[in-house]
Amino acid sequence: MTQTDTIAAIATPLGTAGLGIIRVSGPMASEAGRLLFRPAHPNCNWQSHHAYHGDIVSACGTTTLDEVLVTLMRAPHSFTGEDVLEISCHGNPLILQSILEQLMTLGCRPARPGEFTERAYLNGRMDLSQAEALATIISAQSAKARQIGLAQMKGSLGRKVGDLRMLLIEALAGLEAAIDFTEDVHENETPALPPQIHEAIAGIELLLSTYRQARLFTCGINVIITGKPNVGKSSLLNSLAGRKKAIVTDIPGTTRDLITQTITLGGLAVHLTDTAGIRKPQDAIEKEGIDLVWEHLEQADIIVIVLDGSKPLTSEDRHILEHNKNRDCQMIIAVNKSDLPAVWSPDQLPDDLLQGFDMLKISAKSGDGLDALKKAVTDSTGSSDIVSDGGMITQLRHKLALEKALTHLMAARETITAGRSPEFTAFELHCALDALDEITGKKIQEDILHKIFSSFCIGK
Repeated sequence: MTQTDTIAAIATPLGTAGLGIIRVSGPMASEAGRLLFRPAHPNCNWQSHHAYHGDIVSACGTTTLDEVLVTLMRAPHSFTGEDVLEISCHGNPLILQSILEQLMTLGCRPARPGEFTERAYLNGRMDLSQAEALATIISAQSAKARQIGLAQMKGSLGRKVGDLRMLLIEALAGLEAAIDFTEDVHENETPALPPQIHEAIAGIELLLSTYRQARLFTCGINVIITGKPNVGKSSLLNSLAGRKKAIVTDIPGTTRDLITQTITLGGLAVHLTDTAGIRKPQDAIEKEGIDLVWEHLEQADIIVIVLDGSKPLTSEDRHILEHNKNRDCQMIIAVNKSDLPAVWSPDQLPDDLLQGFDMLKISAKSGDGLDALKKAVTDSTGSSDIVSDGGMITQLRHKLALEKALTHLMAARETITAGRSPEFTAFELHCALDALDEITGKKIQEDILHKIFSSFCIGK
């Protein structure tokens, strides 16, 4: 499915750097290299996958633009499956732009975001799940996210989906044989349930169970720190971040807006958010800040409710606990100021008020208990259980496709147990196959395809 036009783009981030790379893909790639490149040695024979040293000149041949290394990778043994030319020059934006302009003069056109990867997919160099994994690797915020993305780029998810497809194809083969020879089947005889359907259902459910964990690895953990004013929320954020990010004073209501900081814990990106103290607002600005807190609590993966252990509990503390205890996320009570004498203990709180909470004693000032709090955050992801081969789903699109396939498989199983004609079962299995093929791109709508690749950076 090689394209008839040739695309070019700067493949490295704009800005001053030691090196910059321009990538060209398409039928003109080789000719563009010959027209613009002047080799330092006359024996340049343009062997594929060899780097050559020399100068890049203007299309008219009168101006030297830079001293470079060029590499030509001939089709089909290239990233895109087409002829690909890579020009490695000095990373001055003016040089990169001038070389790109000369390529445009020769007839290349600017590449769209993700178009190199899209061509790799269209030319069969990778399936769609591998293409999406490239975006995961580029945007990875943690070592674990990079690990998952790299495994998927190597085809781990595609292989698992391929195994599921084979199970459905085997089940379909048996069913369609029964349909072709219906005269040999007794009228009251119910077709046996193909064992492959059970296996496929179990395999899909296992993949679906990895989604939440994988999303935490790739997108990071959203930790919201909340509590009433002056319990040490901002001090806790500063201690966890290792620097003064939030203003700390004895004046209640100092924090009015959301203050965020991303840290790395155990190879995971953790997005910390300090919030306004929850109390009866003193003015319209504070009310806006408190309303924002309740809104963001709905999006939290972990909520840390900070209580002051050196002062008696108040109705505000109880209100915050009561209104958060049934949330569908991990809840941690951090009893702060353990460096001061405690004036209350957890057994003074009703059991139903503490239900669903983990409780830790900490001191944001001295650092006591912070290691236990960090461990509680990372343990919530089940990070020790990460699948080593990357057989996890990280994209919502994959999750929805698997759920669709699972629905059709459940329906297929129901048609057999209900004694319906095998044609109904076969129909459901075909629909399940189509859903699986959406993941690898064997069957995908063009508008969805363009939406996926438009989220990539230019030059990839």
